[in-house]
Amino acid sequence: MFRVLFFTIAWSWAYGANIPPVRDGVMELKMVHIVWRHGDRSPTTTFKADPFQEDAWTFGGGGWGQLSPMGMYQHLALGKKLRNRYVYTVNSTYNFLPSVYDQKTMYVRSTGINRTLVSATSNMIGMYGQDDYGSTAGTDYPDAKGWPRGFVPIPIHTVDYDSDHIGNMDSNCPRREWLWNLAQQSDEVKNWRNSAAVSSVIDKLTSLVNETWSLEDFWIVPDALFIEQIYYNETLRKKNLWFTDDFYNQIVAVNDQIYMYEYGIFNNTVTMQNMNIGLELLKVRSGPLMNDMVDRINRKSACTYGGSKADDCNWINGLKYFVYSAHDETVYAVLVALGIERFAIIPHGYPLYSAAVSVEYWRNTTDNNDYFKARDDFSVMTSEIEGCGGDYCSMDVLIQVAKRLKTDQPIDQWCLVTESSSSHSISISFVFILAAIINYFSL
Repeated sequence: MFRVLFFTIAWSWAYGANIPPVRDGVMELKMVHIVWRHGDRSPTTTFKADPFQEDAWTFGGGGWGQLSPMGMYQHLALGKKLRNRYVYTVNSTYNFLPSVYDQKTMYVRSTGINRTLVSATSNMIGMYGQDDYGSTAGTDYPDAKGWPRGFVPIPIHTVDYDSDHIGNMDSNCPRREWLWNLAQQSDEVKNWRNSAAVSSVIDKLTSLVNETWSLEDFWIVPDALFIEQIYYNETLRKKNLWFTDDFYNQIVAVNDQIYMYEYGIFNNTVTMQNMNIGLELLKVRSGPLMNDMVDRINRKSACTYGGSKADDCNWINGLKYFVYSAHDETVYAVLVALGIERFAIIPHGYPLYSAAVSVEYWRNTTDNNDYFKARDDFSVMTSEIEGCGGDYCSMDVLIQVAKRLKTDQPIDQWCLVTESSSSHSISISFVFILAAIINYFSL
């Protein structure tokens, strides 16, 4: 009888039923959002004079922007680390998720390109796809010759890449481009671009490779050179005699600053057309992702504790783990929104391969309030966020971050507005007034 009882409890915990709540004192873990960058890849493009063009890259199906075997392994390793943190195992930090995949507890969303989709699959293999993880042949995967033992296929959801304003920071958004053009006309950006330190690097690179770039496309060079140092380091230095570590670091420094400006991070507030350009850039870049995350947390709280009877409560009550498999800029968008972009991984000013940031939703069982904990990979960094004083921070702080970055209209509509919000409001008001006048005289 004792053996049967033990098996019943173990099976229930394995498949997600009756897992004891995860607590840290009075705090209880309720949901985890994690945003990660894909793993190592080939360049997505390069400069014309580069000796390593598309045919130089054969892994991952070949061609530009494909995940490498190294990138697959990086996410396999990250998946195993996340399992050790969140999945119900002997060595787990938090016995939060069932030891065997349960589709009710997790949702994986990827941007719609190969390297993020394959990264998500690789991560899930590390988290739930090993032979010794307790999955059952014939129940969790086919008991058939040729099927990898222990491999449990987990759905990876995606949306159209060009209109994915949540995961793809380079989605089609005319407003973002309009704001960036305004930013480049600001005194701060012009003075930086025309400074001797910056112009000398850009001019030197232009003369060496006989090609010019807009600021937003300058990343192409350091990105390609970074990857070529991994795979073709010796040949790179032989064929490009101008390449040195010092000059490469100068190029990277210029690119890092461009990156910060594109996210609205200026030394001083830049006001143009009655707009805070930095805030407006951050709204279209970080706003959709942060609000998507916070909206889900609020729904979880309302359904669990607020008495909500919304149609999606059954789904949200079971959901514990939500993944965004995306890009360096997506991870960076979270860090910038929280005001902790300085945590972006060194030596570059942006997150490197398989970097991850998580936002954990915790409930205080004593004061019955919601809190969050933020992690950069596996280091808790909540205390670095303005308004937070420790590892746990009031959910109100995160809600205010999302509210500040919420666009004036749904993002697919707001991206089409290429004028200041004040003039846009005036134009809308004018339309309504004009319509009212026409309607009055037609009576």
